[in-house]
Amino acid sequence: MLGFAPTSNKTMYPDRATFERMVNDEPDLSFAAKETLLVLYDGPLKIRQILSRIHSLSEPRPENREKDHHLSESALRKRLDQLIDRGILARAASERTNPYYFIRRPWLFNRYISIRCRDDPTGELLDLKILLGEITRGTAEPIQPRVIATIGQRTERSHEIAAAFETFQKNVGNPAALNDYLEGIYADIFFGNVPASDIDGSLARDFIRFVATASPLEQETRFFFWYAEFFLSLDLYEEAFGVFNLGTGLAEARDLDPSAILAGSRISRGTILMHLNDFTGAKEAFLVGTRSETYGPFAAAKNLFGAGEIELICGDIGPTRAPARFSQALELIKIADAENSNPDVEELRGDILCRTGAFRRLTGEMDGACTCYNAAESVYRHDLFRGRSALLLEQAELARARACTGTGEENLLVRSACLYEEAKAAAQRIRSLKRFAEALIGECELARTAYRHFERPLPRDIDTKYLNAFDIFCQIGLTWGIAQCFLSEALLYHTSADEFPDKYADTADKLIQAEIYSRGLGLAPELALIRRIKSHAPVASEIHPLVFL
Repeated sequence: MLGFAPTSNKTMYPDRATFERMVNDEPDLSFAAKETLLVLYDGPLKIRQILSRIHSLSEPRPENREKDHHLSESALRKRLDQLIDRGILARAASERTNPYYFIRRPWLFNRYISIRCRDDPTGELLDLKILLGEITRGTAEPIQPRVIATIGQRTERSHEIAAAFETFQKNVGNPAALNDYLEGIYADIFFGNVPASDIDGSLARDFIRFVATASPLEQETRFFFWYAEFFLSLDLYEEAFGVFNLGTGLAEARDLDPSAILAGSRISRGTILMHLNDFTGAKEAFLVGTRSETYGPFAAAKNLFGAGEIELICGDIGPTRAPARFSQALELIKIADAENSNPDVEELRGDILCRTGAFRRLTGEMDGACTCYNAAESVYRHDLFRGRSALLLEQAELARARACTGTGEENLLVRSACLYEEAKAAAQRIRSLKRFAEALIGECELARTAYRHFERPLPRDIDTKYLNAFDIFCQIGLTWGIAQCFLSEALLYHTSADEFPDKYADTADKLIQAEIYSRGLGLAPELALIRRIKSHAPVASEIHPLVFL
């Protein structure tokens, strides 16, 4: 059995012992490939970092190991390319020159679920560690337990849409173990065990409302769309897109209108494309939706809001752009649900208010932003946990901005820090890796703000937070997040080479990568900041307000 070198106390999604089992159980994987994979347990690493860790392995070499104790870079690249070809690894950042290599989350997810099923076939298949993991080093916050427990007799589903699951299972072709996990949630709902906790309860209620009570002719198609939203909530964006397309294809094959079915749901092609780093395609998909009046005010509001979100993130906040779209969407919401009784409509109303608050925060209207956030909070408090997690990040950023403007109240730093802590806890409850990583970047920017504006010492774990956020954004494939990580580090270290000379070269490379990603996504504010950094303008103390995805 191949073992680990004790290189870090970081616990990724599975614990080390379970991860070792996963690697050793992988079929047709050479000793050298397993050795490389084990080294990458600790997160994204570059070639020389991987080499160093392989060379430092303390375990005696077996007879079938390479005789050359000093593995060359070219030989290591061949190993890594083989693992990439198998779908186990991927590259990030400087993909052509000096990339980071990391283990792909789908491989981690499927292999971990497989082991859990073998070890305890009737137990809880979804430990939060596979979805969120203990992402900090050192003392950990308690991880919220999974509330939906799989219950007995999973295959005895005597209800009207058993065929929907069978169609899903056949078309998606997931490993049997992962299907068991999905079926466990599916069975729970139909045995009446709708959980009350955060995202599990929301997903279950959405299933009952969107799938189970729909016309039998549409149930199979709706099943796919519901799963697309489920995968999106777990930050499995490629899987969400694949299932979404299967649902669209199934609807068209049966002469159903997928747009009509999706008109009453929050999931959309534009939302998924936005998380797949295709902002241009996402905006176009949203705009196409706004041009049709066939599907009612909620669908129109959803698409207007989506287009406005893209514009807000990209800095396109002129009077006819993001703010105008949010305002129009809010008016349509009033028509769609005058009694404020539909949870999907209410969630969208809260999201519009939250994004309007972000717009006002960016334009310096701090009181107006606070008013919008308070209004959003009054909406989200009715069990709309996803919106609440996003709002906490916004409120933390508002407190950080206020601390650096006007009288510069230092106590607002404490409020911002508390809100970011609360945001991380909320991210765990809804199983959102993205939200957790966004909170980590927010904490790093808060630390930079406190250091520059109030001469507070930098926290000792700030580099760990950068590393963990980068790790997460690599795992979920979100280039927006990688750009934010690199840009934040450059603002802290690269702009102050005299204070941090050992960081200058590394952050220079990261600044280049942040520029590439920002240009590809069309992030105008980030590109403007990068230009100021490169021109040696005095930017070290800039607030750099964050607009979260």
